[in-house]
Amino acid sequence: MVDTIQADDVLKVRLTSTSKTAMWRLQTYVVAVAIWLLEVLFDNHVSEVNNILATQLTHNLYWYSNKAKEFQYGFGLVPDTDTYATIDESAQIVTHASVDEINGTLFMKVAKDVDGQLQPLSTAAPDELTPFTQYVARFKDAGVKVVVVSVVGDSLRLVMDIYYDPLIINADGTLIIDPSRKPAEDTIRAFITKLPFNGEFIPESMVDALQATGGIDIPTILSVETKYAANDWQSVQGKVVPNAGYLTIVPEDLTLNYKANV
Repeated sequence: MVDTIQADDVLKVRLTSTSKTAMWRLQTYVVAVAIWLLEVLFDNHVSEVNNILATQLTHNLYWYSNKAKEFQYGFGLVPDTDTYATIDESAQIVTHASVDEINGTLFMKVAKDVDGQLQPLSTAAPDELTPFTQYVARFKDAGVKVVVVSVVGDSLRLVMDIYYDPLIINADGTLIIDPSRKPAEDTIRAFITKLPFNGEFIPESMVDALQATGGIDIPTILSVETKYAANDWQSVQGKVVPNAGYLTIVPEDLTLNYKANV
């Protein structure tokens, strides 16, 4: 804008100063910022409208997923409707939901968040799964079969060699300046926790996260397997989508062989 003004034969003769704080430059700056801000607001508005359209189209998978999250434990629906008389977010226990269609059947995976960890809806003391299943039966379309899946996350079993910088990490994997932390284990658990619900687990992406962790030089996967419920362990080939929608790992299934990179 400044270049355009200075190049204009009519306007440039009216410029009384070329200082960076000249009044015409300040006015130009204000107009430019106003135009930029308006563009940002329009972009945000378009994004908001697109999100609303994506989630409010009745009877698609997004709609089913959002209806699952609207469930309020302990509340009844308004008679002959699929809505609640009042909205109580503290009673909305389903924090994660995803719906897939397989051979005409909808598989609805749901989980709740307990202290930052995903867990299935409980089946006893209290029974959360039964009311939720009944809720789904009341809002689903007639003739549509919906299978609710809310179970413990798929187990992950991992064996790795971790070549570490001995100036930063101890031989047992703890951080020298803070022995309460184990960078490799912390990164692995954080990576699993932050995966999108019902999203793909890609081992190589986890390796990338480990390589970006201070003190870890060469993380090498020796084996990686997952197991759904009581099924057998299955080797992960490239990527996998957890059947439960999320992964869990217990200490005995995480084997890290620490090797000083010297």
